[in-house]
Amino acid sequence: MPVLGKALTAIALALLLAIVAAPVALALVAAYGVHVTYWQYVGVEVQTVEEDGPPAGFVNVVVFELADGGPKLIVEGRTDAMGFYRFNVKVLKKLVAELEDGTKIYAPINLWVIAAREDGLLGTLTQPLDISAMRSPSDTVRLKVTVRRVELSASAEAKTSSACNLPVPYFEESWAWTNVLQFSTWDNISAKYYYPIGTQIMVQSKERYWSATTCNYLTGWSDAGVTFVTLDVGVRRAEWLRGRTVYTLRFYFKYYFVRTYTNIPGTVVEKIYAVDTYPDPVDGDLVFQSWNGQLPGWSYAVTFPQNEERIFDITGGVAPSYTFSVGVSVTFTGVGVSVGLGVGKAPTPRGTLTVWAGTWLPGYKVRIESNDGTFVVTRCNWVSP
Repeated sequence: MPVLGKALTAIALALLLAIVAAPVALALVAAYGVHVTYWQYVGVEVQTVEEDGPPAGFVNVVVFELADGGPKLIVEGRTDAMGFYRFNVKVLKKLVAELEDGTKIYAPINLWVIAAREDGLLGTLTQPLDISAMRSPSDTVRLKVTVRRVELSASAEAKTSSACNLPVPYFEESWAWTNVLQFSTWDNISAKYYYPIGTQIMVQSKERYWSATTCNYLTGWSDAGVTFVTLDVGVRRAEWLRGRTVYTLRFYFKYYFVRTYTNIPGTVVEKIYAVDTYPDPVDGDLVFQSWNGQLPGWSYAVTFPQNEERIFDITGGVAPSYTFSVGVSVTFTGVGVSVGLGVGKAPTPRGTLTVWAGTWLPGYKVRIESNDGTFVVTRCNWVSP
């Protein structure tokens, strides 16, 4: 198991976040032990809009890479009157895998955009950039950030601070077992899984805001987009799993808690996210749990006959009704925070779950139910004709 790194001091983070990036071309270089091939040039256009749709002009925009070691400042600037801010970045392409058809899989870049205006408009965006899907050597990306007035966001359930001292910038790392797949087997129903090198796991991030104006948290922990974690090691279950059992596959991932200022006086953003490291996963584990075979009655289902198999994509694609199916509870001891995060599907190459239906009573078929259409969480059993 990796040893949890010590959090940097508040002073160090303040210095990190105070650095103003060079004008328009910056290299995003993370500590990643893979082969570097060449550069990817990306033109980024950020548009800030208000909640009801009109552009939000003259908004301060700060862009970070959510990298291993903590957020790394990319660029800071201000939108024009129509809410647009444009800049260019130069990304070091880090090759993770090359597929049999010659397709190259590169490590993604996870961006975090904080848009704030002094009169109280605030919004964020967490956006992974899939370098593998970009045109080489240059491509463009358009991002839209919705900003809201933070004074109007206070929740009745907000946690009141004991004092109105502004929290200092801070970040801390933590490692946690992260559930990425859950499935079941039954008598004469078997299953196995495969995550090839380059598979991307999409992990939910969460944020909350604190304000000295109201002396409390304006929001609880809420969904704030996803980061991609790319597997540098393939994970395969070659033997069939059997029995009246629910199996949960989990990987060991690294997470960060971050607290940073905005340019709204007295307003702070706190964020928790999974980081792409090398290698991922550093460890894997399969948890066994017996079950009674009762299908939950989920509406997304596939039925197929005896003596056949079905292969389900468990990463990649877009779910018909996306939810975060399985996930993780990650704890940061230094700041005393524990938050649950979800795990979903991300682009190719795709991990798969294979289910084999053996022989059963005449006319019976296997029914596989998914709670949200992703087949990341499933249950299966025999059903009568």
